[in-house]
Amino acid sequence: MEQKKYFDSLVSTIERALNPGRFVPYGATWSFISDLEKVKEKIDDLVNNKQAEQSVSLYEIFLSGCYEKANEIDDSGGNLGMFFDELFCSWVSARQKAGFSPEETVHQILKWMDNDEYGFCYGIEKNLVGILNPKEMLLFKSTFKDRFDKDFLSTGSEKPKRIYDYPYSVRHNADILKVIYIAKKNIPSYVSLCEKIGISPRDCGNIATLYKDKLLFQDALTWIEKGLDLETKENWPNESICGLAKMKRELLTKLGQEKDALESAWDEFKRYPSEYAYDELIKYVPQNDSQCWHKKAIEEAKNKSLSGTMEICIKTKEWDILNECIISASHEQLEDITHSAIQKLAEVLVEKYPLSVAKVYRALGIQILKSKKSKYYEIALEHFQKAKKLYYKTDCEKEWLSLVEDIRKKHSRKYSFIEDFEKLVSGEYPEFTKSFVEKSREIWKKQVGG
Repeated sequence: MEQKKYFDSLVSTIERALNPGRFVPYGATWSFISDLEKVKEKIDDLVNNKQAEQSVSLYEIFLSGCYEKANEIDDSGGNLGMFFDELFCSWVSARQKAGFSPEETVHQILKWMDNDEYGFCYGIEKNLVGILNPKEMLLFKSTFKDRFDKDFLSTGSEKPKRIYDYPYSVRHNADILKVIYIAKKNIPSYVSLCEKIGISPRDCGNIATLYKDKLLFQDALTWIEKGLDLETKENWPNESICGLAKMKRELLTKLGQEKDALESAWDEFKRYPSEYAYDELIKYVPQNDSQCWHKKAIEEAKNKSLSGTMEICIKTKEWDILNECIISASHEQLEDITHSAIQKLAEVLVEKYPLSVAKVYRALGIQILKSKKSKYYEIALEHFQKAKKLYYKTDCEKEWLSLVEDIRKKHSRKYSFIEDFEKLVSGEYPEFTKSFVEKSREIWKKQVGG
């Protein structure tokens, strides 16, 4: 009797948490999901207290309620979908502990996957392969193998085509089989499947990872190189994979081919100089050659990418080189760099290189004007005021006057901005007070003397 009362109380708790009929806006999604998770914990406790059979029914009520709630929530962040995945896997585990038949469990899983209008079960096989018991896994795999064979046979394909040339049913069932083969580390089955429907860079990466996990590094390297070759031949929507080159270098190192790994890192750096590429390069540079390669990398970056050079200089504290880059860069080049990256320049250079920082503040202000976001115009004015001070401090009044003329010419119709800007030019605009953070940092610097 007590169990029945507790069961009924949990059903009521589920209903209150889901609150059927009430729409959940995006801003309230986090707290809504948080409440659902608390209810799930109570059902999880039943499983842990050897009441798995009762919990199965509660999970099923909860899952159905979440599915119905899909029409009453702005789930653009995918939070309800992720919660559904967790709940679904808990339901499967509870069925196992309750001793329900594997056939029935897999049958119901498949029904959910087939009848899912909201995409809650899309990709759920990635979680299921980690919890299905051997009997369930065999049934699960056999179902999708049979479906794949049937759909593939209907295409009449005798030799592998591009994966995109097959109908969705073939691709979908193949994708699920690949997830299963990866989980079971079944390389022969994965390769055999690819021999039927064609291979993609993603497949090459997956197979290489399986070989790497088995410490078969040369086999892994062969598949990585195959994937890299495929990447160069055509575009691979949803079948491309990042990190192949990085994995190649790791494998080369394990095989004792450090020079080849360094050459690979250098080739990638030359194509896309950046902080990430620099870190990857230095990883393979012999310690006694690090300074030489550091200079070589900066020179290469200076010839290829302003933003990449700046990233590397900030990371390695090459302030003089960074200053030279900013001074030599055009205003347009600085304006094209992302706001967060260029903001960082002002923070690291402000003490020693005022003219460079003036150019940075100029670029920050112009970026805001070009974006036409009026709510940030006050911030743009603050940037221009700082630029004005620094231009006058460095006897570069002409640069300031040139900026004023440019803004008047190109942005005079931004009425919510231009009036205050003219006050700034004439000196009538009030000084910006330092923010709490700026004041705090100044106090800290004064206290520690650095």
